[in-house]
Amino acid sequence: MDWSIEELARAAGGTIVQRGAALRVGDICTDSRRVEWNGVFVALRGELHDGHAFVSEAARRGSGCVIVQENVVPASEVTVIRVRDTLRALGEVARFHRRRLAPRVLAITGSNGKTTTKEMLFSILQRARLDNRPLRGRVLKNEGNYNNLVGLPLTLLRLGERERAAVVELGTNRPGEIRRLTAIAEPDVAAITSVGPAHLSGLKTVAGVAREKGAIFRGLGAHGTAVVNLDDARVVRQSRAFQGRVVTYGTGGHVRGEDPEMLAGGRLRFNLRVGRLREPVRLRLCGLHNVRNAVGAAAMAHAFGVDPAAICKGLEAVRPVPMRMEVERWRGIGIINDAYNANPASMEAALAALRGIPARGRRVAVLGDMLEMGENESACHRELGETAARSGLDALYLLGRFAREIRRGAVGAGMERSAVRVARAHQPLGKELRGVLRKGDWVLLKGSRGAAMEQVLAAMKDGGA
Repeated sequence: MDWSIEELARAAGGTIVQRGAALRVGDICTDSRRVEWNGVFVALRGELHDGHAFVSEAARRGSGCVIVQENVVPASEVTVIRVRDTLRALGEVARFHRRRLAPRVLAITGSNGKTTTKEMLFSILQRARLDNRPLRGRVLKNEGNYNNLVGLPLTLLRLGERERAAVVELGTNRPGEIRRLTAIAEPDVAAITSVGPAHLSGLKTVAGVAREKGAIFRGLGAHGTAVVNLDDARVVRQSRAFQGRVVTYGTGGHVRGEDPEMLAGGRLRFNLRVGRLREPVRLRLCGLHNVRNAVGAAAMAHAFGVDPAAICKGLEAVRPVPMRMEVERWRGIGIINDAYNANPASMEAALAALRGIPARGRRVAVLGDMLEMGENESACHRELGETAARSGLDALYLLGRFAREIRRGAVGAGMERSAVRVARAHQPLGKELRGVLRKGDWVLLKGSRGAAMEQVLAAMKDGGA
């Protein structure tokens, strides 16, 4: 959608300091290389780059307007709007846009499961109806890691007249981000999937994580609905002050998952209960923790008003998100690629999934570092080793700065030293696995994004089909 210059300046809370030729401008971006003709470039100042250095480039590429917080005025005929803080202005413009189009917004945060829950909810809404009209093709979601103070506004700015609902995840690694993201998105339905030790370098403690995630409930308006996971006591505590409508899920909740079962090939089966209704569901996903994610998505959809039949169809249509419990087979070996990210809770869930898969051969875990664990990072990795030792593994391969801490925990908890190997680098580890793994084995690869454990998988496959 396009903007008048006056409307854009008002939305951004800025002042027009130079007027260009364009009376109306179009798409808004923060990358000067992607500026479209007559578009808007927002000069963000980051840790590594300052967008103000690229204002002239954006003007040369045809930008009709630039939003700046410094005294930068390009020589070309481009409109310049000056604000106090370009990052805040980007959020304000996105909020203005969200308000003028008024879609229904469903927002998800949490230490684990938010991306998978978002994908499940998106799939459900694609099969739902709003105001007696199908929603297929009329639902927006954020892609990839567009869940922060830059990504969320850019996602909401993609809203057009056609979209009537938006499913967004909100991420954080420092205090105050969820409060700000909630203020920008103004969700109608909000959920916290879980609270656990994640991003502790910024949030310091699990209590700090809980307070930060809880901001999504505190930011809900009186018209909003809080979707509460009763199986997470920290989530429940964060919801208690909310005075609006509440929909519960989990043990004893209005929406529940019953009789979960892991099937051959890593798929799942369970019964979804919504009130008194009970429907069987088959998921093309691995790990019993994904039943919890599915029930959370179902509860959000129920809060939105989706009927149970559409909820079940949507859940059964979901495919794994790349590198998030993604299951494949190679040379008869079962592979669980969960290399996108890691923290203690997600590591435990992934190891439980490996343990629960019906397998003819061995179960092998290949683990990298968990990052952003704060002051207790060594202890967290030793505890991971203890968890791995209790997981019934036949072999454990480790890579990274904290590999020896994981090994210490695993051996201390009773795992045979010969079953635990510490590798030097991705390539040699992949080569070793290619020579060790056999048909019928299952292998899990997991680590934080910075650990890049998918490189081990690529090296393992390299050199033969």
